Formats: sequence, structure tokens, C-alpha cells
Amino acid sequence: MPSIATLSPGDLSLEVTWSDGVTSRYPWLWLRDHAHDEDTLHPVTQQRQLFTARVPRGLRGLSTELVGDDLVVTWDVLEPPSCLPVAFLARYRLPRAARAAVDVPVTLWNSSLATPTVEYAAVMNTEAGVAQWLGRTLQYGFCIVTGTPATAGATEELIHRVGYVRETIFGGFWEFTADLAKADTAYTTLELRGHTDSTYSNDAPGCQLLHCLLFEGTGGESTMVDGFAIARRMEAEAPELFEVLSTVAVPGQYLGDGSHLMAARPVFRHDHTGRLVQVSFNNYDRAPFLLDEADMVEFYDAIRLFDEIANEPTMQWRHVLQPGEAMLFDNWRVLHGRAAYSGVRRMCGAYLNREDVESRLRQLL
Repeated sequence: MPSIATLSPGDLSLEVTWSDGVTSRYPWLWLRDHAHDEDTLHPVTQQRQLFTARVPRGLRGLSTELVGDDLVVTWDVLEPPSCLPVAFLARYRLPRAARAAVDVPVTLWNSSLATPTVEYAAVMNTEAGVAQWLGRTLQYGFCIVTGTPATAGATEELIHRVGYVRETIFGGFWEFTADLAKADTAYTTLELRGHTDSTYSNDAPGCQLLHCLLFEGTGGESTMVDGFAIARRMEAEAPELFEVLSTVAVPGQYLGDGSHLMAARPVFRHDHTGRLVQVSFNNYDRAPFLLDEADMVEFYDAIRLFDEIANEPTMQWRHVLQPGEAMLFDNWRVLHGRAAYSGVRRMCGAYLNREDVESRLRQLL
């Protein structure tokens, strides 16, 4: 970590020059707002105690000095001195828009991907195993925990290594087979083309875990497609259609089981920095909507290209999930599907909130 070389107070801010030549400017109010004394920042909850709006508008530092590993600022008004760790200042020495996501490198892939895996014993017995599992899930979009006991109980315990189970229209932790117990094609033996789940939810579950407990039959090959890779291809090959899927809000709905859920968002959702954060596509659940003629035709051109790319064999990872292979996947990135099958297939699994997965990983990194 670089150290502070010089401090230069100004009218609006404190200029800090770091040992590697980088210059930072911290507004005086920012320094007061981020002080680490107990009256400003609660030592247990880490919540701000300061009534920021009551700090005088023209606040200015009277003196600044480095005391050990801290910067200490005294003020020109009746405010207590502020102490800020140099390590804290270093984390914010370059201005940038706030981002909350865990910074895990993203690797785009196609059908040649070597399956990301981690061993069950490592996940259950070590924090490093959990970090590897979640890190690979966010890096590649999915990761299989091999050697998982083929029981619902063991699978639920595995999920709890990450966090609590999210409740949805399907319940919490669930087991299912092709019995149409819910109004969803997943509860049949029919082919499921690539899709993301819960396009009808304003906050679609960030991750899903699926584990095949029993399969006695033929077919049923699971498919996974990297939605981020589809986005990059469309952006390069058909930027006008990429823009359509980045701006047109597409409604999704769940109609049945005493519910009519609806939500709408673009297929490619970007955050406030322009970063792609979510792919949301489910042709089964897309609800009716009508745009102006030209816009509607262009939208159909865009989803046609998206779905054609998603169904190219070279884009699809394919594998028949076996008992013992518990797959966690990023529902904000990968499209998952399944070939039609015959016989008996019993699955179990659950959804997890995105923020809970990121919280667990953030604490492990």
C-alpha cells in the first residue's frame, strides 16, 4: 500500500500526494463524514452516527497531521477532531462511481469450457472451499460440487454453507419431479430451451442450486449458455440489436397457482456505470406487449438473434447431471435448459439472493 508523502490543505479540500505520485483531493465535508471516531462511526454496527446535514456547509480543516497510521484533522468550527486511517483513504484515492458488486474476474466461455468443479468435502469443511466454489460460480457462471451425497438433507446443508434459502412461489428448499405440481414446464419431461428464471420477479434470484437425486431414464441432458458471451457477440456483430435488448423493458409473468406475478426489464441490464450486470431472458414467461410497428419488428429481430446464438451447439455446455453433482449457477448470467427425457428424474434445490452470495464471498476474500 502506498504511503502519504505530502498534505496540502485548500479552500474546498485536502490534497494528498501519495508515495507513488498519485494525487487525491478529499473534500473537507467528505473527511468529516467518514471519520472513524465512535461518535461518527459506531464501532460495532459500523453505521454512521453523524447527522451529516447538520455539519456546517463551509467546514474547513484548520490543521492536518499524520499520527502513526492515521490522518488527524482539526476543524475551524466546533466539531471534534476527525481521525481517518491512511489505509481507508488509500481505498478511495481515485474517484469513481460507487459499485457494490464483488470484483471477481469474469471469464466468457463456449462449448469447449472445462467444467468448473470443487469437491464437496472442501466446501463443507473449509472456508477456502466455499470461497473457491462461489468465486468460480461468479467467474464462469456456474460450478459443480462433486461428491455431494444424493440426499435432500445433504444438499440443503450444502446450500446453508452460503446462506439462507430464498422463498419464492415454489417455496424454499424444494424437491420436484415431472408431475406438474406447479404451473411450470420444469415440472414436465419436455425440452427446456435456455432461459433464466424469474423474469416475472422484480428482483430475480441471483443464484440457483440444482442437484439430481435420481435419474433412471434416457435424455435429460442439461445445457448451459453464457449470457454475457451472447451479449458481447451481439454488441460486436449487431450493435443496433444489442441496443434494443439493452433498452426495451420486456415483461415476464407467472400465471397460475393462485398468483399473477409480473415484472419488466431489458434482456441486457446495465448498472449506472454502464457495466453489464444481468441477462434476463425467458421466452416461456414473456408476457404480451406491443410497441410501435417499427420498434416491435426490431425487437423481434433482436430476440431472434439472441435465441439463435443461445441455441448454437458451439455456445452450449451440455452434460447429463448425475446424483452427486450439485450445480450452483448464476441466474443473472447463464441460461440453463434441459433436453426432453423419458423415465424418472427427481431433483432438489433452492434459490439464493444475489446479495447473500456476494456477502458470503466478500467476507472470504
